[in-house]
Formats: sequence, C-alpha cells, structure tokens
Amino acid sequence: MIPYVLALYALVALTVALTAAYLGRYVMPRPPVGRMVGTDVAVMVGALVVMPFAYLHVPAGVVVSVFGLVILTLAQLTLAPVLGGRWAMLAALLLCAADVTAYALGWPAALLVINDALLILLVVGVVNLWTQAAITPAQVAALAAALTLYDTLATGLTSLTVDFVQRMRGLPFAPVLATSYGENPALIGLGDCLMLSIWPVVALRAYGKAAAWCAAGLEAVLLAVSIALVLSSGRPLPLLTLLGPLIFLQWVYWRRRQALRAPAPARPEVDRALEVAAAPAGVWAALSPDGLLLAEGATPGLARKEARLAGAESVPVVWRLSE
Repeated sequence: MIPYVLALYALVALTVALTAAYLGRYVMPRPPVGRMVGTDVAVMVGALVVMPFAYLHVPAGVVVSVFGLVILTLAQLTLAPVLGGRWAMLAALLLCAADVTAYALGWPAALLVINDALLILLVVGVVNLWTQAAITPAQVAALAAALTLYDTLATGLTSLTVDFVQRMRGLPFAPVLATSYGENPALIGLGDCLMLSIWPVVALRAYGKAAAWCAAGLEAVLLAVSIALVLSSGRPLPLLTLLGPLIFLQWVYWRRRQALRAPAPARPEVDRALEVAAAPAGVWAALSPDGLLLAEGATPGLARKEARLAGAESVPVVWRLSE
C-alpha cells in the first residue's frame, strides 16, 4: 500500500504545481460570467456534495454521460491556450474516448492512468476559471469551511465515502485521483484536489509570494501527516477536515496582517474640514462630498438629519471627531 499512497501524493503535488504553472503562462477562454459572487460558491458546494449521492443512486450510464460531458468541455477549455481550439478539442475527445474504451475492454490500469490525466486537466481548468473570475480569499475560506463540515460527515462519521468508492470502482470519468482501487484503495476526491490547488494560487494573488509559499509548505506538511495517519490506521482520512480549518486560519492571519500594513486612505477634503470643525471630540460631523462641513450631531443619524435640515442635497459623509 505504501508505494500507492506515495504515488498518489506525488500526483497531488504535480496537480498543484501544474495549476500554478498554467496560471502563470496561459489565459483560458471563458464565457462572460463576470466576477465570482457568494451564490457561485453555494452552487459549487452543492455540486461537490451532490456528486457522491448521484453516483450512488442515479443509473451509472446517466452519471458517466453527464460527468463525461463536463470533463470534455473543461479539458478542451484547458488545452485551448496550449494547443489551439481545434487541436484542443481533438485531444479532449481522444482522451475521453480512450477512457471509455479502456473501460469497455476491461483494461483497469489504462483506465486508471487516463482517468487521472483527465482529472488533473479538470482541476487545472476549474482553478484557473475561478481565478480568472476573481474569486476572493474570503470565498475560498467559505468554500473550505463548508466542505470541511461535509467531508467530516461523509468520510469520518458515515460510510458515504466508502460506498461511493465501491460504486465508482472501474467506471470512467470517476471524480477521484487514484493510484489503486484494490482492497486498500489509494485515492483522493475532486474536492480535496480543488482546495489544495486553489488556495496557494489565490494567496499569491491576494497577499503575495510569502503567503503562497506558506500555503504550499503547510499543505506539504499536512499531506505528510495524512500519509502517516492513513498508513497507520488503514482507514480513509477526511482530508478536508484538516485542510479546511488550515485554509480558514491562513485567511484570517493574512487578512489581518494586510489590514495592519495597509495605509489609511487619503481624504484631504475630509481632513481639512475636520481641522476647522469647532465641535468637541466625540461629536459626529456631516461633510459634503467636496469636504464642506454641513452639520454636527451626537450620533451619525443626528448629524445626517441636521445636514438634511440645513438643505444638503447629496448624502453627506459622516465622520467622528477625535482629539
């Protein structure tokens, strides 16, 4: 089992490295979906949660067809900047056809290798689409928190993950990265791969190289610890139970660090108006967008009310006077 587990985590490291390298060199063609918002995160969580239930309860042919179409589309989008549109579609079609052929002919080793290649392409494509859609560190942290709860229930407290692995064994387009489907399978789910790959990339864009290297280093330590736990217990490990809080804590740390280091916004008009304000410290001043002092009040609401009574047409800026 040890060689399979080590090979699996080598594939995980390769996936993370390819994701970062791809982002640094290519831009994927994508539909005009705009920026990532909270509802997009909710949809992603729902899709990742529903996937195992679909594999367990929906006819295998339907599930394989739907997920195969998703993989074909994302593989083509991922390969398009590298090979060009037509060659990318041809390569994606050949890979998907090879996956189905290996299943039909009963070639488990070939099926495993091709399925892993397709899943790596899927992860690289999805992570880069999310990044191009300007996914924020807060959204990644929220996604990690939601998947942590799900993974703890599905893998740590129930048999859902084990049943899922048994059902999808030997099927094409299985949403797992695997090196063995034997009695002691060595595999990792799509959600784990996505979270391992997305956080270093988002940390790099939002907080800089130090945050990215910190994320990669902590993930390497986490993978080493998980290897030891899996080998010692012989049971599946809910990786996101550990990874989710790790991502969330990093987000809190770097967010606070960035806030402390960021200079206060320059507002010269407001500063000049506050300098000539005659009210004592603690009183709220209502200022026009041009920096003119309109009114004062004991609370923000009273300051706005006095400004409105004084004839202010625009919504004033409310500022608390200090010593």
